[in-house]
Amino acid sequence: MKLSTAALMTVSSLAVVSVVFDAHAQQSDSFTGTVQRVWEDGFRLDTGDRSLRVDSWDLYGDSTASYIMVGDQITVNGEFAGREFDAFSITDSDGNAQVIPDAPSDGNAQVVPAAPQAAGTAFTGTVERVWEDGLQLNTGDRNLRVDAWELCGDFMASHVSVGDRLMVTGEFDAGEFDAFSITNPDGGAVCRQRN
Repeated sequence: MKLSTAALMTVSSLAVVSVVFDAHAQQSDSFTGTVQRVWEDGFRLDTGDRSLRVDSWDLYGDSTASYIMVGDQITVNGEFAGREFDAFSITDSDGNAQVIPDAPSDGNAQVVPAAPQAAGTAFTGTVERVWEDGLQLNTGDRNLRVDAWELCGDFMASHVSVGDRLMVTGEFDAGEFDAFSITNPDGGAVCRQRN
């Protein structure tokens, strides 16, 4: 008798915990604050009375730093999943959406830059990071993840160093800025288009 009562109480407790957890998981929240830190697929948001670890992978993939910067004032809509807050949408301090609201969750997020840019847009800035086929460019008001494979192949580090000042022309494509040209302050091409 005691064993069946204990089993019934355990099952009842699990059902209550499950219902409470499901209700919390389905709750959608909105938080406004200042970005404290940014990494490839998320950021930390200070709301004034709490600090949230925000998962933005569904919106930006691994390119969050191309769209969110430390100091940005933003509003994030989403829900809690464990200890993180999963972002469904992000708006800037003027209420402008940072991404298309119905971005697919299959890893091919359709990202819209904070300010719509036409094809052939140019950015000037300082190189903060270099990898085999690209770089991170700090323009002063945003960080761009630049894909330069069409120009430099897998040899970006042979042409560019951290701290270099460059101008990059290109267009946004799926969270990255595809470079059409990369030039130094003298106007000389850093890499030429590959054949």
